[in-house]
Amino acid sequence: MRIGLDLLDVSRFARIAAHPRGRRIVFTDTELVCAEELGEQRRGEYLAGRFCAKEATAKVLGRGLGQGLVWRDIEILSNSYGAPEVRLSGGALDIAEREHIDGIVLSLTHQSGFVACVAVAVPTGNP
Repeated sequence: MRIGLDLLDVSRFARIAAHPRGRRIVFTDTELVCAEELGEQRRGEYLAGRFCAKEATAKVLGRGLGQGLVWRDIEILSNSYGAPEVRLSGGALDIAEREHIDGIVLSLTHQSGFVACVAVAVPTGNP
């Protein structure tokens, strides 16, 4: 079993969330479209949550960013109930396949200016 955990102070992430070039490096077009639909304060929290989830996912994959994957290889979307879901591509998908990871399940929470995410790998062959 593989588990990844990340904790982030939303205020420390505010600089990246406010910078258009920084957002384009870290987030996919779909993630940015979803963020733009939110108000200014909620947008920063939303992007911080997605960033935290990408970090937790990279930890599940056993890699740091730049070690065979880039930020945009990990996309964090929401299902119809608002729960976060991971979509892998590029290097992240290659690593998951090599490590026999069929999927990644996330639990994401926001509390008092912090965001935390737990990512759990689903091994190939498990329902």
